[in-house]
Amino acid sequence: MEHGTENRFRALMQKIDYLTNISQTLSWDMRVMMPRDAAEYRGEEMGFLAGQIHTLETSAEMASLLQELEASPLEDAVLRAMVRKARLVFDKLSKVPEELYAAYADHNLKTEHVWTEARAKNDFAMVLPWLKQEFAYKKELISCAGFAADPVTGLMDEWEAGTTREQIDRLYGELKAFLVPFVQRLQAQPQPDQTPMRGFFPIEKQKAFCREVLQAVGYNFDRGRVDEGAHPYTTFNFRKDIRFTCRYFEDDFTRATLSSLHEGGHAIHWQNMGADLDGTTLAVSTSLSVDESQSRFQENILGRSLSFWEYFLPVAGRYFPELNGVSPENFYRALNALHISPMRLKSDELTYNLHIILRYELEKALLDGDLSFEDLPAAWNEKSKAYLGVCPENDAEGVLQDMHWFSGYICYFQSYVLGNCYDGHFLHAMQRDIPDMFDQVRQGDFSQILNWNVSHIHRFASTKTPRQVLRDATGEDLSARRYLQYLRDKYTGIYRQ
Repeated sequence: MEHGTENRFRALMQKIDYLTNISQTLSWDMRVMMPRDAAEYRGEEMGFLAGQIHTLETSAEMASLLQELEASPLEDAVLRAMVRKARLVFDKLSKVPEELYAAYADHNLKTEHVWTEARAKNDFAMVLPWLKQEFAYKKELISCAGFAADPVTGLMDEWEAGTTREQIDRLYGELKAFLVPFVQRLQAQPQPDQTPMRGFFPIEKQKAFCREVLQAVGYNFDRGRVDEGAHPYTTFNFRKDIRFTCRYFEDDFTRATLSSLHEGGHAIHWQNMGADLDGTTLAVSTSLSVDESQSRFQENILGRSLSFWEYFLPVAGRYFPELNGVSPENFYRALNALHISPMRLKSDELTYNLHIILRYELEKALLDGDLSFEDLPAAWNEKSKAYLGVCPENDAEGVLQDMHWFSGYICYFQSYVLGNCYDGHFLHAMQRDIPDMFDQVRQGDFSQILNWNVSHIHRFASTKTPRQVLRDATGEDLSARRYLQYLRDKYTGIYRQ
């Protein structure tokens, strides 16, 4: 193989990377700063960019370069990974007509914009036809890729290769068997006092506090920014430009704190990908589940821990004087108490998983044709009552609460639970390697934790498969065992059973 072939291939991948990053930046602008009336034209722009990327990824030039590169052994590991990824994308997207790909990208951006207005107006009917078409497009696209008989597996495979309906059904069965009786048992216990959580917390002070927290755990503001948005969201761009949004509530500063840690976890993951992967298209997470593990590690494993608040509660007291005098242990117990809510983002760490199972079962029913979109709000409310014991007061609290389905993230929610399970393994391995990690957190020192995550997970980006990342970092294969033990130990202590 001549070096000219390799150089042409790298140049082509760089073009794809440029266009993808431009598209991500336009997407961030749409969610944060774009004038409302620009939505239709922005959708056309995004559709055009998607079409251009599709053309490059499925071009005759790409086919020829891949054939040449695959004909000889490749010594460069990064190049091998680039070729492997490009081949997977080529084989999948070459089956999808460019017109369909571009039309879906246009529709997708517009649907999200309509959802924003529909949620504000509590009007599901406004976005109903858009949501129907969103699912129809996704089914058509995944059918082109060979999953016509099982779109659920096909769509989950997009977020983490190899994930199947059967695997998730089995995992959720195991989770429900533990969660439902465990939550019922905790509900019967005296509940932690919520007084330490109450107060008035000015938004500008919350922003300053969250910034201090983010800097401590490793988010680099020279490589990103934080803005307000309708839904917390991270833009995955070039590693030196990773932005996210947050929402703030004056009666509860912990919601913004935990949300900042969650989105900041995504951002830290992307900011620390290897510099040698710039322009290769490999500087993306190996899967959305691994990516969610990094966000949920920051939010839950660290941000909801007693050690975290032993350090940060006095810091918070500088911004919010009503917190002075509150004991870290009482605050920790209040923060982690069961919070049975119809809203996923208001839920506690335990029942959050039931929110995900609810969404997964509704997705399956919609894709299998067992549930009509017109009946979706009622079905949502019924499952909420059955699983959580609460019913949303309106669609803004129910079917409209999340942006995911309206942004193309269909059959994505299992990524959160898989991320939780990854975290169970990562936490076990990290405590093995850093036995005093929570003592370090208690001192406000997150450096060794960050270094562990960078060296075992972040820097590899998508050069390894998710299972390789897990196996190399922990020596274990994925299961719910470690995660369930973490939940059992934590909540047994909080409720002092």
